[in-house]
Amino acid sequence: MNNNLKLQPANLSLNVPDEWLEKLDTIAAEKNQNIEQLVLDIVGNYLSQDTDVLHLGELSQQHQELSQRLEQLEKKDYQIERLTTRLDILEKLISVLQTQGIKTKKYARDSFDDEDFEDEPDEVLTDFLL
Repeated sequence: MNNNLKLQPANLSLNVPDEWLEKLDTIAAEKNQNIEQLVLDIVGNYLSQDTDVLHLGELSQQHQELSQRLEQLEKKDYQIERLTTRLDILEKLISVLQTQGIKTKKYARDSFDDEDFEDEPDEVLTDFLL
């Protein structure tokens, strides 16, 4: 294409019904514009609607993709929460087993740490009662 091509303003003439002309005049007065400026704005808005529709389609597609991504993240969040709960339970179980193991070792050690394994009968009986 020729980059030196410049668009010249075009003059349009329209035959509009009287009731439309009255509406245009009322709207132009409300916006403090003349009818020509109002018609240019209306035509410009109409022509930009096509691009708005394209943008709306793109936004709809992006929304759908983001919704799918959010759903995936929510599933992963739920899985992480379940794993965290299971890990907490395992930590508590390990803690309980460790404390039980310490108590068991303490009692076993007390009974076998005596220097004289063959004590007098009254000492054996006393150790047993403790």
